[in-house]
Amino acid sequence: MLPSFSDDPFLLLLQSLAGEHVHFFPKSGNAGDGFIAHATYELFKSYGIKFTAHHQTDTVRSGTVLIGGGGNLVEGRYDDVADLIRRHEAVDRIILLPHTIVGFADVLSRTKQNLTVFCREPVSHRMALMNGASEKNTHLSHDVTFFLDDSFFARYFQAGSGSLSAFRTDGEAAGRIPIPRGNVDISMSWNGDVWTSEEFCGHATNSMAAFIAPFEMVRTDRLHVSILSAFLKKKVYLLPNAYYKNRAVFEHSMRSRFPNAIFVNTSADSTEPDLEGHGTLPDADESARERRWRLELEEARAVIQELKEALERETTQREKHQRALRLQKDRWDLSMRELRSELENSDARCLAGKHREDELLLELARTHAELKKVLASSSWRITRPLRVVAEGIPGGFKEQIRKIIGKSN
Repeated sequence: MLPSFSDDPFLLLLQSLAGEHVHFFPKSGNAGDGFIAHATYELFKSYGIKFTAHHQTDTVRSGTVLIGGGGNLVEGRYDDVADLIRRHEAVDRIILLPHTIVGFADVLSRTKQNLTVFCREPVSHRMALMNGASEKNTHLSHDVTFFLDDSFFARYFQAGSGSLSAFRTDGEAAGRIPIPRGNVDISMSWNGDVWTSEEFCGHATNSMAAFIAPFEMVRTDRLHVSILSAFLKKKVYLLPNAYYKNRAVFEHSMRSRFPNAIFVNTSADSTEPDLEGHGTLPDADESARERRWRLELEEARAVIQELKEALERETTQREKHQRALRLQKDRWDLSMRELRSELENSDARCLAGKHREDELLLELARTHAELKKVLASSSWRITRPLRVVAEGIPGGFKEQIRKIIGKSN
């Protein structure tokens, strides 16, 4: 571990879990997510944390659930992590490892209950708090991969030559520059819910490191390709992805630690560096000071623009949730009115039934009193012998005697 991370809230949490058993759900995705899972398994070993690794479709009923870090809690784009959190609302504790977060106010509200959230950059941290997350259980940290030592990939260190273009070919690409000829989207070498094996994650990450090692320079919009390349001491040019993730993580965790890594802004409304051949190095004869000033100016513009776009998205999502809540409240109010009406009708029917029961009981009492009078009358006693005799007389005579008895009564 790096000394500068000794106070990091995420590492303090891991220290508190030393010797315990947890249920770990590594985030499904590409080889970059495998790199995150590999770093997480290394931290588990360092802190003596016992674990059971689960696939995304698994559900546990109790204990502590750790959900792998990454960029999956992004409303309108990914919802795997949100579903995992909702599905485990009854467990003792849920811990979301360092993540980029957009939206999902309903999920973040669970930080007031059994959810602890770690954000891997300040933009997500601020927006999570804006969305109602509990300050006590929402923490700013770093992407899990940054907790590896600088020498972790030392066996792959080499000067290298030439450049590697490793740009996204999926839906998270910003689409601001054409994909260069000879591009290798190495992150897609593996993809899916395949990171539950500690050994496999190590092999997949090391294979990426071995592939990158022979190059001198790497140009990419894949965040974890840029991080791995920076660990390998390559000259790294990181471009934006479709939202603020790359810029935010670069500013928070990469800029000061990896001086050979540069963020290249390609926002359509900002002045771009002179990128020859779609994202190559700036001109070699440009002075270092001019290049630094120009990049810093563009970085500031991009940060402002991305924060503005993020705020607009958050506002839209907030309004969407408010409308949904109003509709839900209207439905509940209607249901309550219908229920109250049904209860009132039921009470009326019960009251009517009670009145009818009282009337029948009163009628029964009157009938019983009349019967007692008949049984106590002298005519009933006098005619009793005749009734006894009549029981043994054939049908025709029996009927005549009954008529006589009836007349006498």
